[in-house]
This record gives sequence, C-alpha cells and structure tokens, in this order.
Amino acid sequence: MKHSDCKNFTPLDAFKGICRANGGMVMIDSDTCHKFAQAPKCRNCIHFCEPNEEEIGTCKGLAYEYWTFADLNAKTCEGYQAK
Repeated sequence: MKHSDCKNFTPLDAFKGICRANGGMVMIDSDTCHKFAQAPKCRNCIHFCEPNEEEIGTCKGLAYEYWTFADLNAKTCEGYQAK
C-alpha cells in the first residue's frame, strides 16, 4: 500500500501530498504509517473483476457492466462495497 491508497491522504500534485492523520508532507508512493485507512477505490470493491496488466477491469456493481481503472476513487459510487 502507498499513501495515495489512504483516506487520510490529500494530493497536492503528482508527487506529494499531505497526510491528514499526522499533518505532514508525504510522497505519494512512499510507505504508509500506522494510521492507514483504506480509501474507497475500485480495486478495493467486491464488484471490481478481471483486471488486466494495466489494471483496467470490469465493474459489475451497477445496472450495466463498465470498464474502470483500479485506482479510480469510488467515494461517490452507488455500487461500491469494500472487500
């Protein structure tokens, strides 16, 4: 897991962000801290299926099946259910 996979992470640019749990600046792909809280992303949903080598998979949690990116934020998705 990396910081961008945490609910407590707020991105500032493509490389860094702020950890709202500890208030410090962190690099987006650095290791997480002990306050890690899994963010709602498609890869973490029970409806995300069959990802390919580029991490594009199928969402089967809505009325129709859609292709989606594993890293897509699912915070407002009606079909999201954490694994």
